[in-house]
Parts: sequence; structure tokens; C-alpha cells
Amino acid sequence: MPLSSKPCSRLLLRALGLLTLGLPACGSPGALPDAASPPRRKPDGVAIDLISAPPPARDRAEAADGLVTLRTPLGVDRAVAAVEELFRKIVVEDGDGLESLFTRDALQLSTAAPTAGPGQTPQALNFWQARFRKLDYTRLAGELVYREAELQIFRAEDAVDAPPHPAIRADVLAGLTGNDVVVRVPILTPRVGADRLFGEELVLWLRRDGDRYRISRVLEDFQLN
Repeated sequence: MPLSSKPCSRLLLRALGLLTLGLPACGSPGALPDAASPPRRKPDGVAIDLISAPPPARDRAEAADGLVTLRTPLGVDRAVAAVEELFRKIVVEDGDGLESLFTRDALQLSTAAPTAGPGQTPQALNFWQARFRKLDYTRLAGELVYREAELQIFRAEDAVDAPPHPAIRADVLAGLTGNDVVVRVPILTPRVGADRLFGEELVLWLRRDGDRYRISRVLEDFQLN
């Protein structure tokens, strides 16, 4: 009597299954590498140059200086703001407030000796505080002391052919450092009644201090008697 084919089929399938389990699957982690494929390589290294700190900022430089960091010059509006703040404090006789506007070595110069040294001229802050004690600058309230449109602002590179004031000679401008400027302020109200409160004009040396200007020199035809 012939044997059933079903048990034979089961045995054949089981044998094939054992054979399949014994071989590594294609693409599995245990698969053997293909002899035709090239060996894997690590990515190329990349050289990294550390970024060095930029050179300290300065106001001026020459072509021969090489790599430098230059400060952006302050706009004219900063100089105008310094002049406005000065007269605002003068009109209210704010002697303490003037201290923040002047540099530590600020001097009050006379037109007779615009280049006089510290030993020959008073400190600007002390000079103005003495003026406040002797004269009444609050009487200027409501008066037009100067016009912004009449301000004259000069930088070191400006060449002045016909200087309007001895302080604005070319050699004086050449003595400015960095972004410093000179501002000429014509005074519209030098007197109130019989009291003379200002000279006919003030010439201010403005020295850059960060993002603002401070007053380092005041030149004026004024004597405090």
C-alpha cells in the first residue's frame, strides 16, 4: 500500500527550513561582506583654525599697520547733543551736573592764550561753579542763547582756509586725537541787563568717551571779576 505523500512533504519542508536557518541572511548584521565591494573608509579629518581675538579698537590707523580694528566715528548729532546739554545745565546753574559733561582735566581757556597749560588756567568745572556763585544764569530761562544751525563743527582732517576763530586754526585741529571735534558756538544773548554772562562765542573741544562726547576745553573771551 503506497505511503502517504503528506508526511514526506512535511519532512522535506522541515529539512529546507533547517538549511535556511544555517545560512546568514542577505543584508543582516552577520552577513559576509561582498568581495566585489570596496572596504569602508573613515571620513577625512577637517583642520580647524581657532579664531583669534580681533586687535584692540583704535580711532586711526596707517596703511602700514596691517590688520586693525577701527571705531566708527560719532555722528554730528552727538556733538550737538553735548552742546545742548551744556547750556541746559548752565541755565539752571547745575554745577554738579556739569561734572558729568567735563573730562577730569577740562580747562577754561582765554582767547588771549588758547594754548595755555594747566598751571596758567583754571579747571573748567571750578570756573563755572564760581560764575554761578557770582552771576545769575537762571535769568537766561526762556532766552535764545544760541542757534543750533549756527554751530560750526570741525574734525582733525578739516582744513580751514579762513578760520573764524584762533582756536580753529589748522595746527589746532591737527592736535586733536581720534574722533575729537572742535565746536564753535556763537552766543546770541551774552548779556542780560547790565550783567555779562558769556563771551561773544564759546569754542569747545569735545573728546570722545565711548558713544558720547565730553568737554575737555572751553575757550571764551570772558573774565570773572
